[in-house]
Amino acid sequence: MSAPSLATLAQGLSARFPVRFGLRLRIEELTLRLRSNSAAVFEDLRGYFTGFVQAGDCGPADLEFLLLEAPQQEPPVDLAVKAHAPGKRADKERFADFPGANGEENGDGGGRVVRKQATGMLFLFGAGRNLAVGPCAANRNQLVNFICARYMERRLAAGWMLGHAAGVARPVSRGGRALALCGFAGLGKSTLALHLLTRGLDFLSNDRVLVEPAGPGRGPVLHGIPKHPRLNPGTALGNPALAPLLMGVLPEAARRAYAGLGPEALRAVEDKFDASIDACFGPGRFRLAAPLAGVVVLNWRQGGGAVLPRRVHLPQRPDLLEALRKPPGLFYLPQALAAGARLTPEQCLEALDGVPALELAGGVDFEAGAAACEAFLGA
Repeated sequence: MSAPSLATLAQGLSARFPVRFGLRLRIEELTLRLRSNSAAVFEDLRGYFTGFVQAGDCGPADLEFLLLEAPQQEPPVDLAVKAHAPGKRADKERFADFPGANGEENGDGGGRVVRKQATGMLFLFGAGRNLAVGPCAANRNQLVNFICARYMERRLAAGWMLGHAAGVARPVSRGGRALALCGFAGLGKSTLALHLLTRGLDFLSNDRVLVEPAGPGRGPVLHGIPKHPRLNPGTALGNPALAPLLMGVLPEAARRAYAGLGPEALRAVEDKFDASIDACFGPGRFRLAAPLAGVVVLNWRQGGGAVLPRRVHLPQRPDLLEALRKPPGLFYLPQALAAGARLTPEQCLEALDGVPALELAGGVDFEAGAAACEAFLGA
C-alpha cells in the first residue's frame, strides 16, 4: 500500500468530518486548541479539563488537535506490530511512519499513524498536525493520553526529563515544594499520592511527571500534566482513609459488585475509573508545577513488615533510578526528541543533580509511608 502524505490524509479526514466545536486549554504558558465534529466529545473534554479551559476559541495555539468522531477507519498504510514488554498485552498497538520532505521516515515534516487494536482508534501526528479519528466519545482516556503525550513531547524536545511517577506538593502558603513518587508497576504510587492529599498536599500528576532541570537562580522544577488519577476499585474501597473521598468515583453498580471482595481480590480487579481531583478533594488542589524537593522510590512489598524509610544516593542505586525513568513510546516522534530529550540514565541523573532521594522499603503501609514522605519533604 503506497503511503499518502500526512497532510493529504489530514485534509481528507477534515473534509469528510467537518468540525463545529472548539476548546482551548492553557497548560502553564502553552495553549492547546482542541477541535471536534462531536458535541459529546466537546462537552466531555470540557468537563474533564475544568480548570485548564480558556474562554473563547480564537487566535493561534501552540498545539492543535483534531478529534473526529467517526466509525472505525481502515489504516491508510500497512502497519507494523509494536513490540511489547514482558507481561504486557501483545499486539496492543500498530503503527507506521510517514516520510518527511527529504523522503526519510521521521524526517523533517514526517509523521506517524498509530492504531489502538482494542478500540480501532487511529491517531495521526507530525509536522504540526495531531488527529484522532474513530469512536472518540467512547474512548475519552485514549484522547486524554494522546493530548498529554503530544504536549509532553514538546517539553522533552526542550530538554526536560520524562518520569514515571506521581507528583504532589505542599500548598504555596506552606512553601510549595514538590515530591516525585515513583515505583515499579503495582506498588501504589498513585495511592500514596492520594494519601498525601488527605494530609493537605496538592496534586501535580498521577503517572507521568516532567523534570525541568535547574536554571539560573533555581533548582529543578517538577511539572505535571492535566490528567486526573484513574483508580481501580481497590484504591477507592480498600483504603479507609480514602474511601469516604473516593467512593463517589465508582458507579453504584460497581460499588455493589465489589463491596464483598477482600483486599487481594480488589487489587486484582482491572477496572479503572477517573477521579476528578476537584470533586474528590475540593477546588484549587490541582497544580502543574512546583520546585522539586525530592524523589521517593517505592520499593516495598505486601507482607514485608514495617515500612523502612532510608535516604539513598540515586547515582549509587541504578536499580531505583529505573523505577523513575520512562522511555518515550509510540506517541513521541524520534526527530522531535533527537536534539534535547534527556533519555539516558546519565542525562536523567544530570537533570536530578542535587535532588535528595528516599527509598520506602519493607512492607506496604500507606499511612506510614505518607508520614515518612511528609518528614522527608519537611527536611
